[in-house]
Amino acid sequence: MNGLEKISNSKDESKEIPNHIYRRSGTEVQKRINALKIGQKMQDLPEELWHESFRYYVKEDQNRRGGPNMRMIRLDPSKPSLTVTGYIFNKFVHPYENRFVSMREAARLQGFPDYVKFEGSLTSTQLQVGNAVPIQLSKAVFEAVLISIRKLGYGKKNLTAFSLFSGAGGLDIGAEQASYKSMKVKTLVTLDNWKDACDTLRGYYQGRTKVLEGDISEIVDPRLFWYQESNCDQAPDIIFGGPPCQAFSQAGKQKALNDPRGNLIYEYLRFVETVKPPFFIMENVANLKGVQRGELYNDILERMYKLGYNVTVSPLLAADYGAPQLRKRLFFLGCKKELGRMELPVPTHCEIPDLLTPNPYVTVGEAFRDLPKLV
Repeated sequence: MNGLEKISNSKDESKEIPNHIYRRSGTEVQKRINALKIGQKMQDLPEELWHESFRYYVKEDQNRRGGPNMRMIRLDPSKPSLTVTGYIFNKFVHPYENRFVSMREAARLQGFPDYVKFEGSLTSTQLQVGNAVPIQLSKAVFEAVLISIRKLGYGKKNLTAFSLFSGAGGLDIGAEQASYKSMKVKTLVTLDNWKDACDTLRGYYQGRTKVLEGDISEIVDPRLFWYQESNCDQAPDIIFGGPPCQAFSQAGKQKALNDPRGNLIYEYLRFVETVKPPFFIMENVANLKGVQRGELYNDILERMYKLGYNVTVSPLLAADYGAPQLRKRLFFLGCKKELGRMELPVPTHCEIPDLLTPNPYVTVGEAFRDLPKLV
């Protein structure tokens, strides 16, 4: 575990802020952390402090086929962070304190409210945070959907929703926060097979929504499942979810459909086909477009079209919507053909503000502001 097995809490840590913990570093790792200046990475350190795999990558691997397994960086408090994943907890160094970022700091980079308590082991909670969609981005997408639905003349004021692959709630919390001219989204049922994430989401919803733990592929009749669990006699207005993306991620091994998780996209589409909601939202990694030379991406779009939907699709940068993080996610917005087409959200933030986007990017320093210091 590279000497990172010890966990530290500040004795002054506020009980009001859960999960504000980090792993202590071993001697060699701590030397690297102490030497890093703001914005610096492994390659900026003196060579004697380089990790062995990094030295091999830079000095000996002429074809650059390997890669360093310690891509350390001390975060710059004046900029958004790089992409948060479940593995940044031994990579992202705090801007001012000589330690890796805490669970709560990573959760703030993802936009989670401080009152959301992540349940499970430290490894599990780190993955829950890293796998989530930034809340600010999902809220912006849902508000764009509400605006589109209003423009299309869809008659309902409050929309019912069915959440699939819910995880710790990156999309769910954004959906609940979104509103437009008194229109809201009410998620009646969520479904995921990850117990810890379901426990986290139950803690967030506090009984407002039915949070179910189960394997989506074992549900034979999705339409009947919805009716039984939602106690609703109509199809949901929206199905939303992010099928597991590790099979397509550049940070993973990119096994695509050779990885069972890659096939879960088609399980998502099976639910859309069977339940037949007027609208759907699906998100995944931006790299999905490059998998199998675009064949998978084109197949997904073709299937969505054959199911009777117009689809608006684009990668969106979380920082453009107020998240303190340079993370891209690919969003598919589906609308029944007879209803029209939905529009993507307009960016509200940019690196250099102008008349169209007057808000500057939210920074790491702003995200970490007022958190108790850890020692």
